[in-house]
Amino acid sequence: MPVDAGFLEQLKELQLITRKKVSSAYSGGRASITYGRGIEPVDHREYFPGDDFRLIDWKVYSRTEKLYIRRFEEERDLTLHILVDASSSMDFAHRGMRKFDYAGSLAVAFEFVQINANEKFAHALFSERLRDVLAPNKGKHHLFKAIQLINHATLSGSTRMDVCAAQYTKMIKTKSYIVVLSDFMEPLDALENGLYRMAKHSKEMAIVQVLDPSEIELAWGDDVKFEDIETGAADTTYLSPHFKRNYHSKVEEHNAAVQGICEDIGADFHQVTTDQQLLSAFIGIMGGGTHHG
Repeated sequence: MPVDAGFLEQLKELQLITRKKVSSAYSGGRASITYGRGIEPVDHREYFPGDDFRLIDWKVYSRTEKLYIRRFEEERDLTLHILVDASSSMDFAHRGMRKFDYAGSLAVAFEFVQINANEKFAHALFSERLRDVLAPNKGKHHLFKAIQLINHATLSGSTRMDVCAAQYTKMIKTKSYIVVLSDFMEPLDALENGLYRMAKHSKEMAIVQVLDPSEIELAWGDDVKFEDIETGAADTTYLSPHFKRNYHSKVEEHNAAVQGICEDIGADFHQVTTDQQLLSAFIGIMGGGTHHG
């Protein structure tokens, strides 16, 4: 079963030991931010097509030559939106847990903290399209529904963040805290399009990239038969030192681009690997800011 009962017990212990620390780092312990006019601006974010042109801060533009809009604070409950990648590429494990199981467990950890703060969360799985959506609600019964969806998920297809974001954002009614968990192994243009769309509907956004260590290290030698989980195509390759260097370069380039997109939209970026202890990884994410596993 992807979500282990022992991990839930660890979360209960975490709640008792570090309740104040976790709640202060998370939405349940703070006021949320929505945006309007008539009160003092609290910060800025990059201008997106469709934003109110009157909110552009031209003083910032004169310094940076980039368009930013002023954001304003208003009290309102903050809803957590959790999206977990359920594409075929998440059905992989070489060392440690399967990527989907790891991502699903982290999703439940976010949701556990949310319900204990008596706040709402929404939950969805996605791949080529959005699927298995739980509308925002609160309480333990809602958490059990989310766990059941994760534990019985069928992984299939490729990832289309652009398509899924277009579908999901139609259901977001207020500015929210959005958390996306995925390996982000998809074309960067589609990924960028989708994350930018999500950012327009979020007060805060966290991007959690979940990878197997072998995907980073390429920890095999000699001739290896690779099979594309999403397409089924297979190929035998000799892993020469040159091949490994080239592979590392491409992986680092892609992951750096994902992080760059997150920085552009003001989202926190976290990279974790499935050999990391789950609770430690979650606490690291809760600490905030850009983090590498």
